[in-house]
Amino acid sequence: MQSVINFFNKPLLKLPLFFGLIAGVVCFLFFLLVQSLEKFSSTSRALDVGFFAIIIAAATWYYRKKVGQGYLHMWEGISIGYVVWITGALVCGYLSSLYFYFSPKALTHYQGILRQSLLVNKAEAIKVWGNESFQQKLADIDKLEPSSFIFDEFRFTLMLVVMPILLISLVLRKQHPNSLSR
Repeated sequence: MQSVINFFNKPLLKLPLFFGLIAGVVCFLFFLLVQSLEKFSSTSRALDVGFFAIIIAAATWYYRKKVGQGYLHMWEGISIGYVVWITGALVCGYLSSLYFYFSPKALTHYQGILRQSLLVNKAEAIKVWGNESFQQKLADIDKLEPSSFIFDEFRFTLMLVVMPILLISLVLRKQHPNSLSR
């Protein structure tokens, strides 16, 4: 048991987990704000990437300043970014799932908005996906359950968060002069 505690006690893991928890709660609060709007777009969840980028930058900067004493390897920045993102996405996903579990009316409202959003862009969607895929996506909306939101955050932000993590790691990296002379 002590070896597990020692593993999670490392700053390269402990700090991003803490910031990831903050990111998950912030993204969930934004999700609640979007849900409270009478008419919201299903694509507004992509704005979570902005919150993730800000919190990843803060975590990376804090790690560089406090743990690295002003220095940060790029791999450390990438590791911090992905741990923050994965933790935040899981926290937000589980909180969203609990929200829909305890509020089935909100799930019905969410399904209606998704259906309406898909039908508004029907011509473009059929052109891109084809009629069969469009009908399948429309049918999948009715199959949504609270548990399907757990990994939704991963799907929404996976491709969008890669570039900010790499850029933040590149901008904030600074190697110690002793490691450059080797």
